[in-house]
Amino acid sequence: MDNIKTGELIAQIRKAKNMTQRELAESIGVTNATISKWETGKGFPDISLLEPLAKTLDITISELIAGEKDTMQPDPDVLIQDLVDVSVKEQQRRIKLYNWIIAITVALIYVVVSWLTGEWKYTWIIWLVYCFYRVATEYAFKRKT
Repeated sequence: MDNIKTGELIAQIRKAKNMTQRELAESIGVTNATISKWETGKGFPDISLLEPLAKTLDITISELIAGEKDTMQPDPDVLIQDLVDVSVKEQQRRIKLYNWIIAITVALIYVVVSWLTGEWKYTWIIWLVYCFYRVATEYAFKRKT
């Protein structure tokens, strides 16, 4: 599965139907920025949006996932594996984002607590808790995959 091919197919069919990104977005309940992200290959439609998007574009879900209109239908097992791969990548991206948010939050708490108490030596406990959290989440995530 190729984000760029799928995005090009979405753009090609949308333009052939004389639809704007905004019109396509409104028909499936997303923003036009989301459509732009798909069309430029910077993202892939969520699995819950594949059916309404395919219906709006008058193509099959298989064609949408494959990124090309053709008469031969791709192997369903390959399509399912591709969807799983996309879901896993999205989950990994979210976990990394959450970990960065938590890391920045912990760093801010560390600085604020240290500044308010004037005791920099006791705030190492915050760092220790954070380190345990990171090790636990990384272990849990690797265990799932």
